[in-house]
Amino acid sequence: MPELPEVETTVLGLRSRVVGLTIRDFWCDHTRMIRYISPDSLGKQIKNAKIIGVRRRAKNILVDLSGGLTLVIHMKMTGHLLYGKWQMLNGKKLKVKSWVADEKGPLRDDPYNRFVHVVFCLSNGKHIAFCDMRKFGKIALHKTSSLHTAKELVDLGPELWEINAKKFIEIFRSKKSGKIKQALLDQTILAGVGNIYSDEGLWSSGIHPLSQPAKIPNTKLGELFRALVKITKQSLKIGGDSMSDYRNIDGVGGRFQNSHKAYRRTGQKCGKLDCRGIIKRMVIGGRGSHFCPNHQKFYA
Repeated sequence: MPELPEVETTVLGLRSRVVGLTIRDFWCDHTRMIRYISPDSLGKQIKNAKIIGVRRRAKNILVDLSGGLTLVIHMKMTGHLLYGKWQMLNGKKLKVKSWVADEKGPLRDDPYNRFVHVVFCLSNGKHIAFCDMRKFGKIALHKTSSLHTAKELVDLGPELWEINAKKFIEIFRSKKSGKIKQALLDQTILAGVGNIYSDEGLWSSGIHPLSQPAKIPNTKLGELFRALVKITKQSLKIGGDSMSDYRNIDGVGGRFQNSHKAYRRTGQKCGKLDCRGIIKRMVIGGRGSHFCPNHQKFYA
């Protein structure tokens, strides 16, 4: 699932390309990707609306429109937003299920970019396409003025990049039960961190994923905070993580998967200096977790 760096990469890309453009039309072939209203109703409400801003909240992309409306887009597990020019096969609008990118390149040729299920037609003749192989992605439309009460956003915790180490320690010291890995994934506690960066942060700070948050020393929680910030910002600089389906708006994958120290390195030697451990995998709260049992200490 795209996490903080991947969503921020998408937001920055869209912000540089589509702000100031108008949505001329809307197409969707998978009703369940649209929340609360039908695709036809959403299309009618956003038609001729101008895109006035693009921002992020946790793993959600917020596209602010004229008329006081905001699209809330969650890419879920295999989704990503693309920007370019597509054509409908056979040219029969709203009656075909396939779109094809106009030109050679990653938008057309990368197999991960072929699962287009939502298209926003823009005033410059180009499109925003929502590509999602598993079709778990979601789009909702809310009034901008009441966005803070929207179901997708109302319970979210603070942003990793907007707090300091003191606040981070305070948040996790208050968790008297549970496991640190699950707490990091809980978006009501901390927004934006997911499976990849929690594994990488815990590996870097030497904390076992089964550790009880309140038992972890403040110094180690501080190390974890700094590791998470450093790692997510490093990932942002190189376009995010494309171990799976994620692509940026140009259809190009990021490179952070080449820097993994723990995530999906099961059975490989730990890369930490002077550590002879072997990376192991266990399931915690239904999510695969990767760690080094040698240098990552268990606090309980």
